[in-house]
Amino acid sequence: MKGLRAVEIAKADGLDTEVYILECGGGLILVDVGFTPQCHESISAELGEMGVTWEDVKMIIITHAHGDHMDNLPQVRGLTGAEVVIGEGDEGRLYESTGVKADVILGHGDLIGACGGVEIVHVPGHSDGNLCLYLRGYKTIIAGDTIFGDSEGNLEAPPEKYCEDVVEASKNLSILADYDFDALLLSHGKNTMAGAKEKVLKLIEVCA
Repeated sequence: MKGLRAVEIAKADGLDTEVYILECGGGLILVDVGFTPQCHESISAELGEMGVTWEDVKMIIITHAHGDHMDNLPQVRGLTGAEVVIGEGDEGRLYESTGVKADVILGHGDLIGACGGVEIVHVPGHSDGNLCLYLRGYKTIIAGDTIFGDSEGNLEAPPEKYCEDVVEASKNLSILADYDFDALLLSHGKNTMAGAKEKVLKLIEVCA
């Protein structure tokens, strides 16, 4: 998608892991930051291919406060000086784990005005503050770990071993039914670039 880049950064517990870069008029938004030097190098290489630098990143959104999504935050924050955003309920763990205090704590329905509108979708369960990002202009949801996928594009609720409350994580998938989207971008698993809502609605039925 023009203005939206997926960056494969590493494997976490054997799972492919991706972060996302949104190219907005006022600068870049980085969604998650990874957890190892390899992750950092992969993002840096992508920025280089785009012809930009770390200083062009103006906002960092952490989808949830688990290590594979946030551990590199101190280094990335130092390079960018970017505003750090996290979902309400995960701000304490973010600070305890990384030493970085979120600049902005957002809840369900809050809107970031950049990139055609980035709406915060709070889907607790995987973590207390777990977020999806609904990109209105793209009819796309960046799901973080709200949904997992395999290499064939099959979807599943986040596995119990990764969840703070697996029952809530599965039940709350129904929140996504309220959004008009065609593409679904995951942190772990193959992305669905068309027909994603139909697949998610089937998953919701299974998890009900």
